[in-house]
Amino acid sequence: MTIKRILAATDGSAPAQAAIAWAAEVAAPLGAEVVLLSVVDFANGFPGILYMSGDQARMRERLANDLNGAWSASLREARVSYRALVRDGRPAAVIVETAAAEEADLIAMGSRGQAGVAELVLGSVARNVLHHARTPVVIMPPSAVTAIGRIQPSSMAVGGASYDAQAT
Repeated sequence: MTIKRILAATDGSAPAQAAIAWAAEVAAPLGAEVVLLSVVDFANGFPGILYMSGDQARMRERLANDLNGAWSASLREARVSYRALVRDGRPAAVIVETAAAEEADLIAMGSRGQAGVAELVLGSVARNVLHHARTPVVIMPPSAVTAIGRIQPSSMAVGGASYDAQAT
């Protein structure tokens, strides 16, 4: 499989940032493009308290600034070509739809690690993407990020299975 385009979905969390950094590391030597995506679910308040403003246009603008600013720093540092998109809707569905529309060869995203009642009530965006995407999905769990924000490759999940870098 040749990787020409990676969709990196982000909500600004540390695991999402780790997924973007991972996408940059993969894309750079391949000359692949990264499509950086953030999804706003106005009906359900996603991305939550980070953007409490009732002004939807302002929220989209702030997300676009974050996408083209701090959230894409690892892509710029790696000199990876990227585009930033802000979309409205249910995050999992929009991520899957955007991956198909952009003809992404791979989806990279973080997982907040919600479990139990929180996941049952809110659902897991990562889980839904994993089950509905027609392309491989790399999920960075919270355990993939150290205190200084570096990726711990031995703890990432690829397609729902753990990946042990020491075993390869």
